[in-house]
Amino acid sequence: MERIMEMDAIQKRLIHFFVLVLFLTTGGVILQAQTIKAYRVLMDTTEYQSKSSASVREIINTYSPELNRKMNQVVGYTTTEMRSYYPESPLSNLAGDALLAIARRHYGLDNVDFALTNFGGIRTSFPKGDLTLYYVYAAFPFENSLVLVSLKGSRVRELFESFAAHRVEVLSGVSLKIDDHRITQLLVNGEPLDEERVYHIATIDFLLQGGDRMTMFKNNLGVDYSGLTLRDVILQYINVFTKNGEPIPARTDKRVVINNPKE
Repeated sequence: MERIMEMDAIQKRLIHFFVLVLFLTTGGVILQAQTIKAYRVLMDTTEYQSKSSASVREIINTYSPELNRKMNQVVGYTTTEMRSYYPESPLSNLAGDALLAIARRHYGLDNVDFALTNFGGIRTSFPKGDLTLYYVYAAFPFENSLVLVSLKGSRVRELFESFAAHRVEVLSGVSLKIDDHRITQLLVNGEPLDEERVYHIATIDFLLQGGDRMTMFKNNLGVDYSGLTLRDVILQYINVFTKNGEPIPARTDKRVVINNPKE
């Protein structure tokens, strides 16, 4: 037993010695390894093109002229830069309003109550001035599709209570006020939420399937798949203003007001 205890003590001293040597010879690498730095990479960066193989460059050079021609098509114009930020912003409101308007065009004005999409699906901003197709693809790069989900009012209430407790997503057709993580106002099309009626919500299939922890749609009363991507929806909405010679609307209207204590 004494021999075993002696060996354990020797082993511990050796471990401490080697850790000390490692620390000294690496200049404190153990502490440095705890620091992690992250950098954003622009979607249109050309930094890596020189590193690509000849075969890859050949493929890119074959298709890029036609692709660039299409991506450089002007689809509308803005009077200011449009960014996306929480809890509402010009670009996120555009996405929500487009989803609601085009869903009502597709399904009928009285068949869609409000619209909901996610901030995570908006990946960059719209610049001031002419808006090309490229920037629409850059801001909305995912192939998420418009769906119409039917949900009982009580489940809609649970959905918004989840927003109040955690994080609100992009909304249209709704007026929501949250104080100290509690709902103090919830109107759908100007009317108080009726927990007994059925609401028809324009949203995207990504959220329907539980993306961004959106679990409330699982117990729905029916789903219709439009076949339109969110990007198609955005372009159709922008085209309405372009045809009328109007700029793309960039507005915030206090549809979501949050007064939570700083945490």
